[in-house]
Amino acid sequence: MPEETTPLTSTPPGWIAGLPADLKSNETFTKFPTVGDFAKSHLELSTKAAELEKKIGNSVPKLAENASDAERNAFYDALGRPKDAKEYEFDGEDKNASEWTSQWKQEFHSLGLTKEQGKLLSQKFNGAMQKLVDAHNTAIQNEYKTAETALKSEWGDKFDTNVELAKRVYQKLNLSEFDKDFASGTDKTRLSTIKLLVKVAAATGEDNSPQGGQSSSGATKPTFIDYSKSPKPPR
Repeated sequence: MPEETTPLTSTPPGWIAGLPADLKSNETFTKFPTVGDFAKSHLELSTKAAELEKKIGNSVPKLAENASDAERNAFYDALGRPKDAKEYEFDGEDKNASEWTSQWKQEFHSLGLTKEQGKLLSQKFNGAMQKLVDAHNTAIQNEYKTAETALKSEWGDKFDTNVELAKRVYQKLNLSEFDKDFASGTDKTRLSTIKLLVKVAAATGEDNSPQGGQSSSGATKPTFIDYSKSPKPPR
């Protein structure tokens, strides 16, 4: 029969003898050959623990779905929301109505935005609005060009005279300023309106006016619409 072998047992480091009886066999300590090795490991772990504690202290916990107003405000403040809505700064805000600017600052504050986020969102909003304005002005200018081209094609050399007649009838009927009303109309109403006015001029005898947009004093009047108050005429 093979001889039975006795399993080898490891002898704890000598420094373990100084520990309490219930700790002498604990692997947390017995794995260190010397007390110096244990001390070095302890210092390394203490440094890491301090770093983690600092990170946790600077972290922002996730906001609960059912958070109270107080918890939500504390959360936004921790993220960097300014204490007062007045602290937000928008590009060109001095050119806007104070009520408009104040309203949006309050909205941004209630949403918990930081100053940088508020400024960037304001820039994006203003950029989008400017694109809408530019597109609208371009459409208006194209409508003017389309209307003028169509009328010139239909009226030929009578274009300037007919436009002047339309303005004269408009003023005689004590309506508001022709150019403003014409500019505020739509592409579907501009042509029909000016054609109607020309027909009214002919029916009332107002078509006996100077040719080419000339006034009785000989001064040249603006034709079609007053472009000093509207987009420049197409060329």
